[in-house]
Amino acid sequence: MSAVNSAICMGALTHERLEPVRHAFRYPALTFALDLEELPALSQQSFLFRHNRFGVFSVYDADYLWPREGTLLSKLRRFLEPRGLADGIKRIMLVTSPRLFGYVFNPVSFYLCYGTDDKIRCAVAEVNNTFGERHLYLLSSPEGIARDGARFRADKEFHVSPFHDMEGRYEFAFGNLRDGLDIAINLVREGRTVFHARLTGTLSPLTPAALRRALVRYPLSTFLTLPRIHIQAAILYFGKHLPVFHKPVPRSDLSIVTASAGWADRLCRRLFNGYVSRLSRGTLRIRYPDGSEKTFGGAQPGTCAAMHIREHRFFRRVVASGDVGLGEAYTDGLWDSDDVTAVLTVFVENMDLYSHPILRLPSPQKWLNRWRHRKRSNTVRQSRRNISAHYDLGNEFYGTFLDNSLTYSCALFQKPSDSLEKAQEQKLEAIERLAGIRPGERVLEIGSGWGSFALHAARAIGCHVTTVTLSERQLEVVRERAAAAGLADRVDVRLCDYRRIQGLFDRIVSIEMLEAVGHENFGMFFAKLDSLLKPGGRVAIQVITMPDQRYEQYRRGCDWIQKHIFPGGHLPSLGALVEAMRDHSRFVVERLIDLGDNYARTLREWHHRFVANREAIAAQGYSEKFLRSWEYYLQYCESGFATRTLGVLQMTLRRYGE
Repeated sequence: MSAVNSAICMGALTHERLEPVRHAFRYPALTFALDLEELPALSQQSFLFRHNRFGVFSVYDADYLWPREGTLLSKLRRFLEPRGLADGIKRIMLVTSPRLFGYVFNPVSFYLCYGTDDKIRCAVAEVNNTFGERHLYLLSSPEGIARDGARFRADKEFHVSPFHDMEGRYEFAFGNLRDGLDIAINLVREGRTVFHARLTGTLSPLTPAALRRALVRYPLSTFLTLPRIHIQAAILYFGKHLPVFHKPVPRSDLSIVTASAGWADRLCRRLFNGYVSRLSRGTLRIRYPDGSEKTFGGAQPGTCAAMHIREHRFFRRVVASGDVGLGEAYTDGLWDSDDVTAVLTVFVENMDLYSHPILRLPSPQKWLNRWRHRKRSNTVRQSRRNISAHYDLGNEFYGTFLDNSLTYSCALFQKPSDSLEKAQEQKLEAIERLAGIRPGERVLEIGSGWGSFALHAARAIGCHVTTVTLSERQLEVVRERAAAAGLADRVDVRLCDYRRIQGLFDRIVSIEMLEAVGHENFGMFFAKLDSLLKPGGRVAIQVITMPDQRYEQYRRGCDWIQKHIFPGGHLPSLGALVEAMRDHSRFVVERLIDLGDNYARTLREWHHRFVANREAIAAQGYSEKFLRSWEYYLQYCESGFATRTLGVLQMTLRRYGE
């Protein structure tokens, strides 16, 4: 029997919901099966059918796949070729509902790709939802190819009905078009079919007479598609009280936003494009919500990166909040990248663009961010809240990506082969040498973390360590670890603000705690250390720093990390620290070491472990937004250190004259 040419199907669509309640309906459906090779010539056969022109029935290339230029056939072949599926395809049939007097809403269209043996080799299901989004299910591995059609499976990746979540797997079954139209879709969860849909009907050659019959028999079916969807949704919601699942942001690269952007989104997109069009170092390839792509930069060598903007809301978010908006847009799923670090690195490499109008544009959101940040200033009472917000997230959580010692600070990699555990031990030993700690001495540590330094120093050197923290969760862990190691008599753990510490100590150590002090308290911090240190003692500090050249701008603003990760956090510059020492203490810098790229590697190690344990972290009850926030945070920081925009210093302080 010869292959089926373009045809009309006057049939029916059946929907059947099986769980959690039963609900079924059946509607008449007018469907065309179009041979894409024949499509341009079909307009010559009857004035009732037009291709890319208004008509009674019409098909527009721009209605399918990506709205960018190109014929429907060429767009589909460009989609199949890089996936190795175009070779051996003899014919492609599009099963779809045409426009009727210029209007259509197509819940789903199918591309059936036949080989030289007239068997289905692969298929593409193009699904549209009512939110102006489209998704392509590539069905490339048929579960058996036969004369009577083919079957495929695909994980659910796209939100269609608000009464289904994103769990489950689709089963597609395509009958042979020679026998008529018969396409079935099942949604299967945990081995049970929870939803079934089927499109059936008899095929007739697409002739002028068949077009006239279709117009007489189905004069309104195309116009009734959306009203019928809304009617059934009302029955399920009001009549059967099914719960509603809110639409997530499409995450797949095969999802396309077809809804037109509003005027505000279009304006903000122009502003954003104006910003990235000035990139000179490196390149940034952007895929927009409609599937179009554009590459920016390339005038000078630099990092190459790609980002996928998934919703038009992204542009408003970035224009309204700058770099804070960029991070918030990521955590909300409005953009993605295979390498977020690379994307952020491109922006850092082009830091001279920070004076661009998109970043200087005043907005209520930027003012609100600054006001909220200032409300979190590190008073004695607020400091405890700020520390708890970050460090009391859960000890199990931090254990999923830190090394075994639970050291949450920059490691010291002395060799490329060093493990994270080895590098953290080397960092602790370096701090001990900087402080000059000797056996039997009394050492004060400001900022306990999870006890790695206090335990290491007490065990390796034999000193007595008083360590203070504002985190109750950390306090519990350090006490437990000290007792388990037999060091409870040499490690004294206290829940105490540094401003309220009493006593005298031979050595003082602070490892990445100064970032929680705040600019207005630097003088108080060094004055307090001066009062706690015995004559001839030394202070060893490890601290993340901001370049002096950027410090004043940073000090007046609020970045994404300060808003979402470290409330009250503030990175000092070396100049600001030296000035505070000079004005409020007798300290001078005796020794200064730049750890350089060590933090970039440390963060990369943490990020790899975080991703590897993502499912375990989610199982602890953390939301998807929280997980994306931490992935962004780790990569955001890695970019800053890799470009040396941020620094990390180890320093020894002594009093002048001692």
